[in-house]
Amino acid sequence: MTTPSYNKGSCNVCETRLEYPSEMEGGEIQCPTCQQTTLLLSESASSTETKAAANPAPAWDAMTLRAGFVGNIPPTRVSLLYQVGLLIVTATMVILPLIYLGLIVAVAWATSYSATHFNPMALGGGSVRLRFFLIIVYITPIFAGVVLVLFMVKPFFARRGPAAQPLALNPGAEPALFSFVTRLCESIGAPFPTRIDVDCQLNASASFRRGMLSFLGSDLVLTIGAPLVAGLTLQQFAGVLAHEFGHFTQGFGMRLTYVIRRINGWFARVVYERDSWDMVLEEWAADSDYRVALMVGIARLGVWLSRLVLRALMLAGHGIGCFMLRQMEYDADSYQIKVAGSACFESAMRRINILGASMEGAYKHVRTTWNMSKALPDDLAFFLVKHDAHLPAERRTELEDTLGLQTTGLWDTHPSSGDRIRKARQSGEPGIFHLVAPASVLFGNFEAISKQVTLLHYQDDLQLPLLIAKLRPSDSFKL
Repeated sequence: MTTPSYNKGSCNVCETRLEYPSEMEGGEIQCPTCQQTTLLLSESASSTETKAAANPAPAWDAMTLRAGFVGNIPPTRVSLLYQVGLLIVTATMVILPLIYLGLIVAVAWATSYSATHFNPMALGGGSVRLRFFLIIVYITPIFAGVVLVLFMVKPFFARRGPAAQPLALNPGAEPALFSFVTRLCESIGAPFPTRIDVDCQLNASASFRRGMLSFLGSDLVLTIGAPLVAGLTLQQFAGVLAHEFGHFTQGFGMRLTYVIRRINGWFARVVYERDSWDMVLEEWAADSDYRVALMVGIARLGVWLSRLVLRALMLAGHGIGCFMLRQMEYDADSYQIKVAGSACFESAMRRINILGASMEGAYKHVRTTWNMSKALPDDLAFFLVKHDAHLPAERRTELEDTLGLQTTGLWDTHPSSGDRIRKARQSGEPGIFHLVAPASVLFGNFEAISKQVTLLHYQDDLQLPLLIAKLRPSDSFKL
């Protein structure tokens, strides 16, 4: 009696691992997870299929994409409590830097007072050793105060490190994508971004194009992560973009988010950043002369105490700001849910969670090949899809089962995935966009774009010397 053989593959839509009799190869079934029709292809046969999913050609035409939207969605109304909360958080985030400035003024005043109101010579006679000791006592607080003021003022003049440069897309080269984004903005009443960038993050984001110079206008940038495009369906991706455009509609809230993140980032730099000044103090503290070491030690103690106070301010600001940021994420989620539907929102959250785990595996693989042979995959987005296709079924099930168990912490900028999914289920939205296709159909040549941003990621984000790198086709790496 012949033992039946089985092939292993995955759903074309939700990537659930499937095992089926070999004679069903090439047929179609309904996926038990997402209930969508999927083509049965074994892992060996689907390697080219996976590549095509990440890099389809040609792109869909703009008319087809625009016709996929069934009407527009109503704007999400924000409560009075939400608006009052915005004002309270804004006032708090402005007060915290003022407290910091007040500390600088207080230390400077105390240093000046010590220098002008304490004269060791006025104590009269005494031995030379006593006089020398009094001079040390006089100089030490002045030295410590000056050092402390310099360390507290220094962050105002510290330059920010060079930011990685994403790939800015040309509307003429990507007409389908820009037409799709235009229609999506129209459907939710959001301003159209002045630029669309692509980077190598498993994320999408909305930001001001020129920072503070764009703060009062609508000069906004949409940044799309190539791994996100490679790993999501078109409907899921439309929902993710709707979330970001939901931030575009928040107006004052989005600007407050920018202020919160800038202030929190600045406080974090003040508290944790160490530079050559800290190294100089450490060298002075190691001086063989105990008197110099004592003075520097007191100065370092003052710097440490000031950073301790600033850390408390940072945590206070972060905690207050994060509460508001979470509310704004819920608000942006409502746009994603209305556009893609509640069920698609949940599937996107689950899919991104699994892609995140696959991304960790992909980066571990990249580090190993780089350290061993200086070899790098030329397309990280496809490399991610390949790792995702080989994610063990047990690990995939574990990620699915534990997603809803996550809780939202006090310091979290986003609600937990479980809380967001529960909100989506409660809303029960059908969605207005239901086209079924990989998200990469929005691009004329997604493979070329993904390879470009991969190189930028290696060079700008990972700081890898590309001159000695051996770029290899991503599908040539064995997993």
